[in-house]
Amino acid sequence: MPEDLPEGYYLDNFKYLLDFVVEKHGHLLSEPEYRYRDQFASASENAKKLYVRLTNRKGPHFRQDKINYPEINNLSAVVSELIGLSLVDSSTPTLEHAIALCDKKELSQLEAFAAWPKSCRRSEMVEQLIATGTCNPIEELDLPVIEVLGLEKLLVYRLLFFGNFHQDMTEFVLHELVSPFEAYNLSDESSAFSSRSIVDLTIELKLLSERAHEVIDTDETGDEIAALIEEMPFRPDDAMTARRFDRLLNRVARQLERLDRKEGALYVYKLTSATPSRERQARILEKLGRLMDALDLCEQIYDAPLDEEEWEFSLSFGQRLARKHQLETSLPRNDKVPPPQETIRISRVVERVELCAVQHYTDAGETCFYVENMLFRGIFGLAFWDIIFAPVPGAFFHPFQRGPSDLYTSDFVASRSGLIDRRCADLLDSDQLRQRVLYCYEGRYGVANQFVNWQYLSRELLELALAQIPAEHLCKVFDRLLIDLKNNASGLPDLIIFGESGYRLVEIKGPGDTIQKNQERWFRYFNTHGIPATLVNVEWAN
Repeated sequence: MPEDLPEGYYLDNFKYLLDFVVEKHGHLLSEPEYRYRDQFASASENAKKLYVRLTNRKGPHFRQDKINYPEINNLSAVVSELIGLSLVDSSTPTLEHAIALCDKKELSQLEAFAAWPKSCRRSEMVEQLIATGTCNPIEELDLPVIEVLGLEKLLVYRLLFFGNFHQDMTEFVLHELVSPFEAYNLSDESSAFSSRSIVDLTIELKLLSERAHEVIDTDETGDEIAALIEEMPFRPDDAMTARRFDRLLNRVARQLERLDRKEGALYVYKLTSATPSRERQARILEKLGRLMDALDLCEQIYDAPLDEEEWEFSLSFGQRLARKHQLETSLPRNDKVPPPQETIRISRVVERVELCAVQHYTDAGETCFYVENMLFRGIFGLAFWDIIFAPVPGAFFHPFQRGPSDLYTSDFVASRSGLIDRRCADLLDSDQLRQRVLYCYEGRYGVANQFVNWQYLSRELLELALAQIPAEHLCKVFDRLLIDLKNNASGLPDLIIFGESGYRLVEIKGPGDTIQKNQERWFRYFNTHGIPATLVNVEWAN
């Protein structure tokens, strides 16, 4: 346990999560889920501690003889109490789980391996046990095993608390030790879910996604994937659940495509319009010889793209399709203007080419920083801090959010358009921009924000950037970020150099490295708006 955390911190956090969900989202809980909380509440402190310890580990089966927590006394009595409360059970796990609980020395004690040499590997023993299926090592060795119960109910509590499956109890520790979260308002009606049916559908999609991962790894024909698709529910109306649905469909469709089941993949892609569904459809249509359908789809994408990458695809692929097959199209030419380039010859003093370049420019007397995506993202996060954490209904529903739930959706800007428009107008005044950013930097330093990486954002760097980058340039960068906060927050140049004549941005490419598409888009944007940026190719002098 980290020394800075109070004793029993994990139990306090667990209680807080259960109580928070009952208080804020109790109307979404089922009767068995309410009983689960009451069962836990009725346990002794020792029993609660053991249960929480086990739920925070990978299970659900545990060897009782391997459990050892100094703060938990009289383990046997505690286990018996939890069994009586139906929070754990004494059980024999399946063969696969039983094998995982035993080491090589224990497996070698089984009768099946009495004649095996000591030099044999554990993997060979496991293979033999699974192939024969005649012996469960937990039963034969009479090892005490307990199974944690109620995990499906705990999953609902965690989902209602965090609104997702990727956050867990470690968020409490991060808040205490690493990075505190912003103190935003949580209204009583704020929730990630509007109804219990959406909660159940979210869990169903999670289980389907896990199965999809399994069949993608093992299914060589696509038959299991096709069967999985038959079990898929209809596309939900709820935006957050619909995004989860779309990601799953795109993943299984892509695997069908890899297995050369083009018609099946095309069918699944058509069930969702989320990127890159339409791009993949166009590519499949060409392979199927349906050239006009592919070209028509490219023209539809060009007229109403979901993002800049899809728009670029519609032009490049559509034009290539038209040229190759001599088809008429309304798509304009996609003439790319290469970014300004130069080459430098430098010594390799460290592994990272960007840091070698920093040393090169520093030795030449220039003030150079390695910033990549951190500088402009950071200034944006500071300049729009209060808007990011504005009390928009439904944006915040638990205390450990680095940003609102709609941050990377089109709803973020739409729901705050008035605030954003006024802020963008104010930030054109360089004095206001500087004061707002530096005031926020001092007042919020260390607090979690999706756009601010405090490790790379020093006061010195901020002072130089705000002094030498014109406010109009920064606002143009903000404008493009706000178009697509998820995709446009990457691809920014590696270095920024400050000098007497102003600043310039530099993208460093080592030998054999090439510019990426998201970097090309930023260069194109910089060129349009007069922002000084150069692509620098590195050659090694030594």
